[in-house]
Order: sequence, then C-alpha cells, then structure tokens
Amino acid sequence: MNLTQRLFCSAGPILMGCSLFAAQPPNIIYINTDDWGIGKVPIYEMDDASQEIIRTPNIDKLRADGMLFTRAYAGNAVCGPSRNSLMSGKHPGNAAWRANSKKPPVEIWPPEHPMLGAVALDAGYATAGFGKLSGGGTEKPETITGYGFDYWLGFLGHIDCRDYYPHFIWENGVQIELPENKPELLKGTIIPYNKNTSGGVVGADRGIFTENLYTDKAIEFMETNVAADKPFFIYFASTVPHGGEPGGMRVPDLAGYEKHDELTLREKVYCALMTHHDRNVGRIVEAVDKLGIADNTLIFWTSDNGDEDSYYLETDTFKGNGPFRMYKRYLYEGGIRVPLIARWPGTIKAGSTCDLITTQYDLMPTLADAGGKSVTDEMDGISIFPTLSGRSAEQSSRDHLYWEFYERGPQQAVHLGRKWKGYRHRGLDGKIELYDLSKDEGETNDLAAQHPELVAEIKQIMLTDRTPSPKWKMPGIDSP
Repeated sequence: MNLTQRLFCSAGPILMGCSLFAAQPPNIIYINTDDWGIGKVPIYEMDDASQEIIRTPNIDKLRADGMLFTRAYAGNAVCGPSRNSLMSGKHPGNAAWRANSKKPPVEIWPPEHPMLGAVALDAGYATAGFGKLSGGGTEKPETITGYGFDYWLGFLGHIDCRDYYPHFIWENGVQIELPENKPELLKGTIIPYNKNTSGGVVGADRGIFTENLYTDKAIEFMETNVAADKPFFIYFASTVPHGGEPGGMRVPDLAGYEKHDELTLREKVYCALMTHHDRNVGRIVEAVDKLGIADNTLIFWTSDNGDEDSYYLETDTFKGNGPFRMYKRYLYEGGIRVPLIARWPGTIKAGSTCDLITTQYDLMPTLADAGGKSVTDEMDGISIFPTLSGRSAEQSSRDHLYWEFYERGPQQAVHLGRKWKGYRHRGLDGKIELYDLSKDEGETNDLAAQHPELVAEIKQIMLTDRTPSPKWKMPGIDSP
C-alpha cells in the first residue's frame, strides 16, 4: 500500500489576487502564541465551556477573513524545542534543541545553515522579531541577532520573558530599562506561580505591558518599510497566555472578565491575557488595512504547542485541548496539534478551511518560496505557499512527519500519511502504539496488534529519521 499522499486543501478554489504576480513578494506577519491550546480558540468550536467565556473577536474576524487549518502541528511539545524547530527549519529529530533547559542551546552557534530571519533576508525581506525569540534555553544577545533580524525587541531566554511588565528588556542586543516597570511602582500587582491569588491587575495607567509595546514597535516597523517600498517579515513571538515565575500573570485590566463570578481571580487574569492579545491582533490587522497593504500581506496566527492549565491551578473551567489526548509536554495530539489561521485578502478565500497537514518548520521554506528563492535540502519542511496562493494543485507532498521529545521520558511520534499515528515512550524499551486519526482523534483505541506492518514501518522511521545528538539520547537507539 502506498501511503504517500498528495496533501490538499479542502476549501475548493481560492481567489487569485494580482498580488501573487506583483514584483514584490507578500509581506508576512507570523504571530506565534505560547501554550494557547486549540480548545481555547473559540472559532475552532470544540464545544466546551471556554467557548462561552474566552472572547477573541479579532482572531474570530481573522478567521472569517481567511483560512482555518484543521491539521496544523507545532514543531514540538514545549516552547524551547518547538521554537528551535521553527527558527532552524529542522524537525525535532534533527533540531539542536529537543527539550527545555536553562542551559545555553547546544549545537546552534555558529549555525551550519541559515536561520529563519536569514532566509527571509535572502528572500528580500526587511526582518523584525518581537518577544520570545530564543530557540531554546537562554542565549547571548549576538545569538538572537544571528537569527537574521534587522530589528528585534524581546528577551534572551524562555524564562525571563514570563513577565508581562519587565523592568528590563533587550533591543537589538542592548539591555534597556523600562523605568515605568520598576518593581516598587508595580508592587502588589503580581500573581505568582504559587497558590497566592492576590493581585494580578496592574491598571491601565501603570507600567508598560510588553504585548502592547511589541505591537507599537511592529506597527512602526511596518510603516517604515511601507514608506521605503520594502517588503517585510515580522515574527511576533508572543508569550500569551503563559504564566508562572518570574513575572507571574498580570494584565492592564480584567478586560470585562470581572463580571464572571464563576471564575477565580487567576482564571479572570488568564482570560484577560488572551483578550488583551486579541486586541493587539486587531491593532496589527487595522494597521495593515490603513497602510493599504492588506492585499499584499499574509498574516498567520498560531501557537507553539498544546495547552497548559497550571497557570490557573488546573481547575476544570476550561478544556484547553478539546477532544485531543494529553497536553503540553506530550507527543499525543493534545501536545502538538495547534490552531493556525492565515489571512491574505484577495488571495485566500474568506471563511475557507484547509486540511493540509502542516507544521511550524514549514514556515522557513514558505518564506523562501514567497520571496522567489529555492527551498533547499537544509530545510526539513515543505513550502505551503502554493496552498496559500491558490495553487494547491502544485502543493508538494510528504509521506510522514516525525517528532522526538525528551521530557516525561523520551518520546517519539510519527504521522504516516494522513491517517495513521504512531507513538512510543522510552525508545526501544517502549511499545509502539498505533492510532487511526481519521476515526480516533482522541487516540483511545490502540490498533498496533491489528497492523504489524504499519508498526514495523513506523519503527523504522523512529530509528532512522533522526540525527543522533550528544545531548539527547534515545534509549536503545543511541549509545549511552
């Protein structure tokens, strides 16, 4: 049986705009949120309580104006390795970072191949990055600059960025102070990671909320490059709705959730984070429209991995991953299936839906393709630009996807074609589980015993579709 299938878009014909044939490539804005489970995105209609609570009117509008992907996947099951795959264009079996760690990333610098921003630069884009830019662990200023951004504003690691009101931030490799965010001025506003639920609301007249700052600077970057007639790529690496130390969760205001008496204060702050982010998505779209570049601007909105519920103390209020099994840190669908929306007026049909299987490291080849550059062998992903630009008949195919992840015990997962999913825990010491995703999205019925030939094929991929790493040892596969 030939399991190699051509991936296709189910939306039918997509409108073709003249921007596709313009001299300039389309501007690209990639908004990547943090731990935003697919079940907490109202327009995915997962039929849980969150749909009646969480308000994201601008993301809803983004979907109404664009395309909803039903089979989008994160680079990995947690932020550091997921973002490393996105930045490096490597799948988790080849990426330098395959679990979170506070140590500097291994094997990244100097990079042996162009990183995401450098690929965008080569494709003719002015580049900017905002927020959680680290490709794993904590980095030095020159390494983030080395990703290829003309301008960047954010943090050096995935720990320090957890404060939405930091006293210091990094701009183009230089640490700058945000005096409005001095700890003494914000005293009493933090919700820490423990069970203390006091505080949380800063107040609109106090401090600088980083999500607002990133949006201000992103709009300035757009305006500058539109005036210079220069196409741009913006990577908006949001931290919403991540909580926890050192900054806990705090917001300018509760965004109307103070009226929800059924919510705890921590849940209200959590929801408010998402609604404040949504407002900034609206500001970005409004700026694109006002600048007159909507027909030549492709906007993505997505998340870096599956849901995390510890930020509101694991209450039963939300079902963040909808019907999918497990959550962040697991290679079951709940840890890696993510929301993805794309808007490109005049080219992408409004209100369309696409079941193309795509993953975050597809962004790098998509950027190259959009800028008229070749997709190279160094890129593990495929360009989805044909689907986005209305040429789905030209969409390239892949016969499988591979993940490996080194938390909760080493894990591996394989998507074989569109239907089959294999999962294994602890390398050769573990049993391969097999699921038919076409009938069992929740991964409840292990069919491994009924399909030994598929298990054998998946086992072979788990053995060979990876690069051994001195840091990441798969039991029974890599040497001790």
